Amino acid sequence: MTNRLVIVGAGGFGREVHSWVKSSPRWCESSEIGSVVFVDDNVPTVPVRAPIISTVRDYWPAEGDLVICAIGAPSARRDVSRLLSQRNAPPGTFVHDRAMLGDNVQLGLGAIVCPDVLITCDVRIGVNVHVNIGSTIAHDVIIGDFVTLSPGCNLTGNVRIEDGAFLGTAVTVIPGKTVGQDALIGAGSLVLKNIPPRVTAFGNPCVIVGKRPA
Repeated sequence: MTNRLVIVGAGGFGREVHSWVKSSPRWCESSEIGSVVFVDDNVPTVPVRAPIISTVRDYWPAEGDLVICAIGAPSARRDVSRLLSQRNAPPGTFVHDRAMLGDNVQLGLGAIVCPDVLITCDVRIGVNVHVNIGSTIAHDVIIGDFVTLSPGCNLTGNVRIEDGAFLGTAVTVIPGKTVGQDALIGAGSLVLKNIPPRVTAFGNPCVIVGKRPA
């Protein structure tokens, strides 16, 4: 029996994930993927290259479904993932064939690891984490649940990214620093000191520019 991959979210990142799945024959074979469909509340205005079978609220998993949540915003991804968990949707973990993972890399269920990602060794990544194109994660990094790393992020050794944090494109975090829970780090920022929870921070060096809702 083959599995049906259900991508939740047919927006930009969901469509990217669909492309990465199609270019990952080894992963598709090991996961026994026979078809791919989307679940989304809206019909995108751009072409979607797989059927949208349901809204999120109306989706109930069928036998053989493997579900990954490709909603970029951590808070929305958390809410949808909770709903899916209540319905016993089997979570999938996607690692593109062109990603490189070293020794003792622990990936939580629902993680998405895109092409050209490098994860070195002794790294722990939580559930439903997105690691986008070309990001690097060095030794002894800990990433919490529902974190988003946008393209080209660089996490150096012993960095900690707490639950729900969002790192914009090309963010660099120097060794040993922490980005707090639900913090948002703007694109191109260089994080030189610990960032507290639930703030927006930006710049080189990165500074706090606002607070986020609890």
